[in-house]
Amino acid sequence: MSEPVAQLLGSGPVLPRRAGRPSSMTRWSIGALGFVILVGVSVAVSNFAKNPERFPVSNVDILGTVDYVDRNSLKESVGQHIGKGFYGLDIDEVRESIEILPWVAQVRVSRIWPSRLEVRVEEHEPSARWNDDQLLSKHLEVFAPPQLQLDDPRYNQWREVFAKLPEIRGAEGRQSELFDAFRQYQHDLAQFGLTLEKLDEDERGSQLLVLSNQVTVRLGYEEQELRMQRFLDVYKRMQAKIERHAAISTAIFDMRYSNGFALGGVETGTSGELSDQSSGVPQGPLQ
Repeated sequence: MSEPVAQLLGSGPVLPRRAGRPSSMTRWSIGALGFVILVGVSVAVSNFAKNPERFPVSNVDILGTVDYVDRNSLKESVGQHIGKGFYGLDIDEVRESIEILPWVAQVRVSRIWPSRLEVRVEEHEPSARWNDDQLLSKHLEVFAPPQLQLDDPRYNQWREVFAKLPEIRGAEGRQSELFDAFRQYQHDLAQFGLTLEKLDEDERGSQLLVLSNQVTVRLGYEEQELRMQRFLDVYKRMQAKIERHAAISTAIFDMRYSNGFALGGVETGTSGELSDQSSGVPQGPLQ
């Protein structure tokens, strides 16, 4: 060894070699391993939590006023899910299985830790009878309760219950417009202490009203608001006479004439006494 090299080697301590940075492949391997471990832990925790024996549903609370929904069907719908445990059951599946029950308008399902399930049910609130075997809810939804089906053993009993509701008849999809018209007619009749029991619209759009005193009013399919106002004017002049005659309970006011009205359905001799002298003789085609 030459002297300069020997002197250089002996001039101080020998330093360790500096370690290099991990390669990109090594860093990727460590990250992948960490992800696999995280996924494994998550799956294990999920399986542990979904074990119905460790986290059972110990109590189910049914909230809301349930007057018409069949309680046994409601319990069965919930019962088919609670066996999956508190964390294992699917909230949306529970809700959907209840929403298909008759009379159910809306359902909210919630988990209440540690083991309680809360089911809040909102029923359809009937506001009118719709055609033969359906009802109209306060949200103007048409629904067919099983109690109004002819093959239901409770048919006669429930038909009497719903008989107190006003009756609206019309074509499919017309419930909103007819309900608005019903409320307007109801408001118009209130000044005479009357209520509207029935609004019937046929396929041509011709409307017929039956009042609480059983008087019938034919409005036809044209200018219904104008004709209703004309009837109100006539009834106001004739109200005292009408209330004195029991025979008027079958009276039919036909307002479909352009310059007057026809009064029918009363006993012979009564119609002349009840006629409104200012109405004139009805002429023109019925509309």
